[in-house]
Amino acid sequence: MAVTFVKAKEKPLQAKSAYPANRKFLNIAKLARVIDESRSAEQTYSLLTKGVCDHSEWDISSIQVLDQEAGLAIPIVRHDPQTDSSSLKGSGWDARLSPVGRVLELGAPLVIRDAAEQDEFPGFREDARRRGYHTTVMIPLDVRDAQKRAMVYSVASRTVVDVSSEDLGFLQCVAELTSIAVRKIRKIEKERKQAQRLKSILENMTASLNKTLDSEATDALATGLSSLFPTGWLAVDLTSGRALFDPAAPPPFELSQTRRAPDDLVRAALDAQNYPSEAAVDLQISGDTVSAEVSALHIDGSHVGALFFFQVEQLSDHERIAAQAGRLALSSYILRSFIEFRSRRVTARRLMSRLLLGDWRDREEIFDEAHVLDFDLEVPMQLLVLRLPQAGSVDDGSHSFIQRSAQATFGTVISCFLEGDLVLLLSDERDEARQRKSDFLSRIKPVLPTKFQMVMSGRVASLEALPDARQTCLSTLDVARSMGLEGWISPMNMGEFPHLMASTDLARANGFVERMIPQALKAETRKAVIARETLAAFLRSGRRHQETADALKIHVTTLRYRLEQLSDLHGINFDDSDRCFELDLALRLLKLKNSYQS
Repeated sequence: MAVTFVKAKEKPLQAKSAYPANRKFLNIAKLARVIDESRSAEQTYSLLTKGVCDHSEWDISSIQVLDQEAGLAIPIVRHDPQTDSSSLKGSGWDARLSPVGRVLELGAPLVIRDAAEQDEFPGFREDARRRGYHTTVMIPLDVRDAQKRAMVYSVASRTVVDVSSEDLGFLQCVAELTSIAVRKIRKIEKERKQAQRLKSILENMTASLNKTLDSEATDALATGLSSLFPTGWLAVDLTSGRALFDPAAPPPFELSQTRRAPDDLVRAALDAQNYPSEAAVDLQISGDTVSAEVSALHIDGSHVGALFFFQVEQLSDHERIAAQAGRLALSSYILRSFIEFRSRRVTARRLMSRLLLGDWRDREEIFDEAHVLDFDLEVPMQLLVLRLPQAGSVDDGSHSFIQRSAQATFGTVISCFLEGDLVLLLSDERDEARQRKSDFLSRIKPVLPTKFQMVMSGRVASLEALPDARQTCLSTLDVARSMGLEGWISPMNMGEFPHLMASTDLARANGFVERMIPQALKAETRKAVIARETLAAFLRSGRRHQETADALKIHVTTLRYRLEQLSDLHGINFDDSDRCFELDLALRLLKLKNSYQS
């Protein structure tokens, strides 16, 4: 029996049609109206298969799909009024025994004059004999089903008939109408889903914003945010140091029960401002590498947190809109702790200004403000001063991280910026602050600029000693800067003498230099400079003439002449050991003072 493919440019089979051409056109119009009434792709398929049988000479109509993974040709819709519906059920047959695959492969209609008698497709032949149909036409559809499987539309007659060109044209026209209708329906369904998604985004965003005002509803907020974020997520609040995530979908690394963000994660959140929004990065968390998409969170221009997506995939436009809505809700949630942080910072600055300037008016108010900041002013304290290369080197997020690190290392802390320096007042009741400073520096160093100086005062036993402690820190930092020192400033890297002199009262030190060094020797003339160098070298050598002459690279006779001149003009007695010690100390102080005041 004949199995004929009709290609697009070939002349179709010629035969006398059972339906006049004008009637076929009317039937196409009727079918178009029937198809247009459908509200889903599945309904369109059902109306098509039934409508073709109602408005043409064909007895049976069906739509089949080719499931390539299963290797089956599967009927998804059938209209066969004369066959019991139970016999129409089935999971399909081997695609190799069905013409469906061939039709889709060639992309052309297939006409089988007698399906029950042909041998090329045995599976199809057995179905035709069982259900009693003969002439069959199969046409590929230009759409796919919901599972993206290719489809074939077929009709069959219970008798052997000739298929005319008008018959084939009619069927191809109906198939094209069906494809158009399905595409339209899917477009409408997509738009309907998008509208529903947008509505859902607004509802979830509204619900999440409502929860941001409730400090007890963190888990409920996290669940609401999961409906806005299309993937696994975690947010870091830099102002509080907490991590926010959905307990039902935790991040791919372990967090403590308090949800305190680990230092590695906080540093990653701080680095987020250095990346463009939604940048893909590799995070190093507790020794593990985690891929994520990161976006910085801002409030009033301040970097206050970061949002991480852990299932890095391309997001659709609507998913991006939902993520933006989620970021807004997150920023609103962080706003509460951000306002609290700034409020405490204002209080801290006001209190520290009074303490370090020695403004003791209304001591009760001072202690009240310290109580608001949970700080006890009646226990021993330490001052820590961090000098930065320029203003703005440490933003709000980094400041908050430094303060929390100080609290974790030392205990109760007050911190604020004063005259460009970040000043921290530490509670040191157990006298352990100095032993912990290295640990503190290692924690905060990743968020600090490359060049910085940091110094810690001695232990301060009372409020009244705080101004002097701060002045000592500032003098030490000035000397360290003149010496080109960076990092943690201590006697070990600064030298004991500069460190001791920086700790000395400045007014007393200046008075001592004025009394001990003759005015003429303090000038910057060549003669005065040579005189100071000679005097300093002689005293430094223990008043040994030959050693001093060798150090100055002059003859010992020249040295003796210079020393006689200094003794005669300025009354210096080189045989007085106490006087020589005081003069040596004064010269060192003058040199140190000139070095950091230049």
